Formats: sequence, structure tokens, C-alpha cells
Amino acid sequence: MFKKIAILCLVMLISLITCLTAVSSNNNMIPALFQTEENLLKDYVEGLPDIEITLAHNDVADPTQLIQAMSLAFKESVETGSSGKISVTISPGGALGNTNELMEQTMTGEIQMTDVTEGSLAIIFPDIQVISIPYLFNSIEQANEVWRGSFGVEMFEEMRKATGLKVVNTYAGGFRNFTNSVRPIRTPEDMKGLKIRTMDIPAHMEIVRSLGAVATPIPWGEVYTSLQTGVVDGQENAIPSIIIGSLQEVQSYMVEDGHVYTQEFLIMNDAWFNGLPEIYQFIIMQGAERAGYIGDRAARVAEDKGIEVLSKNMEIYTPTMEEIAMFREATQDKVLEFIKGDIDNPEWIDKILEAAEEANKKLGYTN
Repeated sequence: MFKKIAILCLVMLISLITCLTAVSSNNNMIPALFQTEENLLKDYVEGLPDIEITLAHNDVADPTQLIQAMSLAFKESVETGSSGKISVTISPGGALGNTNELMEQTMTGEIQMTDVTEGSLAIIFPDIQVISIPYLFNSIEQANEVWRGSFGVEMFEEMRKATGLKVVNTYAGGFRNFTNSVRPIRTPEDMKGLKIRTMDIPAHMEIVRSLGAVATPIPWGEVYTSLQTGVVDGQENAIPSIIIGSLQEVQSYMVEDGHVYTQEFLIMNDAWFNGLPEIYQFIIMQGAERAGYIGDRAARVAEDKGIEVLSKNMEIYTPTMEEIAMFREATQDKVLEFIKGDIDNPEWIDKILEAAEEANKKLGYTN
């Protein structure tokens, strides 16, 4: 009983320190808490059993890439905070399976954690597809307000109950843009007739179709060759993914329309997490908080530097607000109707639209 009270007091103390010393990500600094947690927690983990966490993902092992950067930040924070009592093994590059297989392994408890996007989660939790409403978000900050606010809390709790997966944090995956090798795209009219590769996500395919293009789902490993040989004219992806796939070598044009914001979800087996000592749960959540921060920072750098890289090989066009409004008008209502018929609880559509609008107001943005 005393130990439980002591842990509660410690958590309250750390929360107070966070409020006093932490600074927001807008200041480009990491909260000071992450530099002091080892000393604060050392006495409280003494005597607890050693545990291991496997965090597997399908991205490359390069630490400059956002998923690996996030994973390394989580590992460092958790191992330091637990004085080495918690060991984190990172398995990158799909060594333990593809994204869907890693998600399944996390559900069954074969591994403890993985990283997924809405495409994989939609297989087991269809309601997550509301993130694919086109032209929903204007910025990473707006998306974070939605996913780390009351909307995200409510949706993630529903997902936890339905799947046994706990979302421990989210971070930026990036805005998806169209590229092609035929012509510049400035308005929806320019999309007509183009063959566009998409992921096998119904809502993404509907966006392409609503613009008058032909949606062609192709596995990631075949995208470069499909573009090179003309099987498809173009594709849609976030800037970091375009660079990872070297797609600028086989594409001539990109429009920065940002039609869908890809959100990365760091997920954990909920039953395993709930079986841990409370102080271990706290350390893991602190590690996830830092990982989310680092993931966001890596995504911003990848976007900024990525434009420089892509512009050497591609003609890049940034639409005006009026042109984005044209894209939104051409796609949003059609995709909303499609999503409504493909998810379990259509009320999530109104909830995310309201949450996005509230986030806009809070941040001072307008569509």
C-alpha cells in the first residue's frame, strides 16, 4: 500500500516538474523532464523484474527516417527512465513481417509494439477511415490538436475495446501529394484520365476517382517499376515516402495539394501493458510522449529537406487557396458518402469534422 502511494506521489511530482520545466514543441526543445527522469525513478524500479519490449516496424533502419527516429527516442527514454530494467529491442525493415503482420503479432502478444497508419488499422477498426476525408487538415499542428485531444482519446478507447490495441501516441506521417510523369497538375481538371497508383485503401481510391483519374492499387515494392514502365502515370504519397522510394527518378511533376494527412500510430498490446507494474506503465507512456515529439520533428525536417531534394528532379507546384478549395469541392462530399457506407459508426464523421474545425479556430487558421 505504501509503495502504491509513493508511486502516486512520484507521478504527481513528475507531472508538476513537467508543468514547470517543459516547453512546447513550438520552441524546438525537448521537455527537461526527459533529462531528469533517470534520477527520479531509479529508487522506484529497484527490485522490480527486468522486462523486454520488442518494437517492430516496416520502415528502414536509417535513424534519419521518422519511424526509426521515433523508435530510437522511445528506446532511449524507456531504458534510461527504468535504469535498464526495461530493455527495448527495435526490429526495423519488416524483419518480423509486413505492417499488417506486425499489427496482428501485436494483437496476439507475440510482440509488444509496432507502428501503423490508418490503412492497416482500417482492416480491424473501420472507423479509423475518417482520417481519409480529403483536405481535412491544414497543418501538423491542427492534426495533433485533433488526435491528441478529446476526439483522439474517445476514438482510441473505442479501438482499444474492439481490438485489444492501445494507442500510446501519434505523430506526423506527412501530407500526401500527387505526382505523375504526364503533365503538371494545378486544378482537378488536370487529373482527368491519369492512372494513379494508390494504397489498397478504399477511401484513397475514391479520392482519385472523384477527380476523374483511374485508381490502381499496387503494393509498395512494385511502385517504382510500375511508374518506370508506364503501368501507371503517377502515384500519391507523403514527401518522405517519395524520397525513400526514389520515385523522383521516374516522376516529373508533383502538386503539393496535401489531400490526405497520414497519421502514424504507435500501438501496444493492451493486456500486456495492463499487466505491468504501474511505474513501468508510467515510464512507457513517458517514452511514448517523447517518441511522438521526435516523430513530429523528424517529419517536419523530412518535409522541408525533401522539397529541396525533389525539386532537383521534378517540377513542383503549390496550389493557391482557391485551387485547394476546388480540389476539396470535387472530392470531399463524394468521399464522405463513400466513407459513411464503409465504416461501422458514421457519427465519427461529424465528430472529426467538428474537431478539425475547433482545432482550426484554436490555432487561428481558416480553410
